[in-house]
Amino acid sequence: MKTDQQTGHERRRHPRVPVTVKGRFLAPDGSEHACEIRDMSLSGIALMSDATVPMDAHLIVYLDDFGRFEGPVVRTFDGGFAIETALSGARRDRVAERLAAFAKGGNGSGARAFPRYAPTDAGIEEGSILTLADGRSSPCRIVDMSLGGANVATELRAPIGTNVSIGRMKGRVVRHTEEGIAISFSDIPERASALSRPFG
Repeated sequence: MKTDQQTGHERRRHPRVPVTVKGRFLAPDGSEHACEIRDMSLSGIALMSDATVPMDAHLIVYLDDFGRFEGPVVRTFDGGFAIETALSGARRDRVAERLAAFAKGGNGSGARAFPRYAPTDAGIEEGSILTLADGRSSPCRIVDMSLGGANVATELRAPIGTNVSIGRMKGRVVRHTEEGIAISFSDIPERASALSRPFG
């Protein structure tokens, strides 16, 4: 009972913001389920889902516009459940900014076709290998990414239109940047869990 009271106090300390974005979550048994945010704060997320999950189950959640979260189920309600999250540093600041945008009636992500994340938001490593169609390859760093493409810091500034791959993700160069190149993926993952290891 004490734990539940502390959790409730934590939720009250961080205001809940009504947010309507879709996502998916991975249950402890490895199954994947669709979900949608009902409301969100810096310490927790209320999710609507047809799936039934037990209290204290540890979930990994991927949410449009926000990225990857994980935490235990601390509350269940009709049609869904809530998880507790722990955010700190720059990640906490980015989520706070997006929540503020939603609270003001925005969507937190501008007009992009796919929400863009920093690698840490998506739960992936920054480092990968960029490979050109002619077989040349070089280490690279993921600056930011979405399900549709990525900005990559690299010394291999391939011409625009060149087919390339990063790990197992394939695409083509669409522009040059100060740090390297921007890539549009040709094999966009349909399942949100692909976001967790798209460049491995």
